[in-house]
Amino acid sequence: MENTLQQFLKNNEKIIGTIASALAIIMFASLVEIFISNIRGNSHIFIQPIATALNCFFWSLYAYGRKDWYLLVPNMLGCILGIITGVVAFI
Repeated sequence: MENTLQQFLKNNEKIIGTIASALAIIMFASLVEIFISNIRGNSHIFIQPIATALNCFFWSLYAYGRKDWYLLVPNMLGCILGIITGVVAFI
């Protein structure tokens, strides 16, 4: 038997998934600031972007296996941004 919270989450899965995906994209967009600092030579931060890329990669694998587009799309974006930002730190 499901409790009321589980029922609420099940009934509002698409809304919650959309909000969570939007927030993840906003969070991953913060990598752009690090990317710009790295390009300007002001910073050589690479641990955070690489950790983000790895985390997003494994979440993307999980999401792809479940065919969960709410997880897959923002995590693929985070993976790509993390890799690019990490690489730029060494240029």
